[in-house]
Amino acid sequence: MLTYHDHLDHMLSIRQAVMAAADPETLIDRKLYLQDNTIRIGDMKLHLKANSRIFLIAFGKASAAMSRAVLRILKLSLAEGLIAVPHDYQGTLPDGMRIFHSGHPLPDEGSMEAGRALADILARTTEDDLVLVLISGGGSAMVELPRPGITLQDLRRLNTLLLHSGAPIASVNIVRRAISQIKSGGLARMAAPAKVVSLIISDVIGDRLSAIASGPTVLRAPKPEQVRAVLQKYQLWNRVPHNIRNTISKTTIPSSRTRRPVNIIIGSNRLVIHAAQKTALELGFPTKILTSKLQGEAKIAGRRLSTSLRRTSEPHCLIAGGETTVHIQGNGRGGRNQELALAAALELEGIPNCALMALATDGVDGPTPAAGAIVTGNTIPRARQLGLDPEGALNNNDSFPFHQALHSTISTGPSGTNLNDLVVGLKYASP
Repeated sequence: MLTYHDHLDHMLSIRQAVMAAADPETLIDRKLYLQDNTIRIGDMKLHLKANSRIFLIAFGKASAAMSRAVLRILKLSLAEGLIAVPHDYQGTLPDGMRIFHSGHPLPDEGSMEAGRALADILARTTEDDLVLVLISGGGSAMVELPRPGITLQDLRRLNTLLLHSGAPIASVNIVRRAISQIKSGGLARMAAPAKVVSLIISDVIGDRLSAIASGPTVLRAPKPEQVRAVLQKYQLWNRVPHNIRNTISKTTIPSSRTRRPVNIIIGSNRLVIHAAQKTALELGFPTKILTSKLQGEAKIAGRRLSTSLRRTSEPHCLIAGGETTVHIQGNGRGGRNQELALAAALELEGIPNCALMALATDGVDGPTPAAGAIVTGNTIPRARQLGLDPEGALNNNDSFPFHQALHSTISTGPSGTNLNDLVVGLKYASP
């Protein structure tokens, strides 16, 4: 029998199933294998010539795990390899590759070093070579080579403004693509005349290839008018560095005879949603997927999802996947999932037999050690008893200390992947 008393155990079961489904090595294992001298990726076959060389390029939060899986499966010598991982990555790194520790969400000198090394490696390819690119969430910041005239300081200023503006990631990437030599197909152009195949773990709602890590292997020219429109919409045009405004105004369509890259998505937020749904059904909950495109302001999304939970029949599990944003107006400490959960808790105040979990699948929710939070109808009454101010915490974007005081945070540590966020609402039958 499903009882509210067990809601933490139920949330844990769902969370464990979700993280197992998101495992990068498992995703590679499902798609890639070697048969004789032929690499097979799903239904696609890549025949290697005797003189073919393989270049392996990996960047993003899942780059280490993806690289390990590829090297284990192919068992082939690399001509050269490059991998960029976050600074806080503490797992095993593959042998035989040039390793860079890079910044995220802001690019840093490590990102720039990786970008310069990438250009150097790809300058040596031939038409018989294969460049295998492994792309995952966070990759946009972790390998960067800006267009001439733009400095690292300019990049960091721009990215900080974008991240604080509340703009969705698709809009953010429109701007990033226009000022980079790697994004918007730049990597594929550098690799010409070699064949380029990318295996991609999507962290973008809708899985648009040009938006994932800003499309380094998607031949799509940036459009200056779109870039300017985004910056003006979020009142940033006059705040971004002068060098960036000049570069955007001079953006031209790249001319190239680049071979069309092959881009294959091997994992996305849909896997996370389906894993949560399967586990909830096994636990005995009727389930409903509310949306796979959750976005917008986190606190607004939290209120809407908790309202849906209040109104649903009992028992029931409601599921939403995607990624919200936070328009930072205070000086507190938190993340989009913790803020969503705090707003949901205010809406659920005093409502019995309901629980809601907001989870970042990368294990990192904003600049905090938490991956998200779990709240119930009793969260706000408990907070008030402890003298906490939930409304004040929400207005100040200070959700982490709030949840920490209530022991309602979820702590998983960095997961080594990123398939967006998951929100799960559980409603139990009244006793």
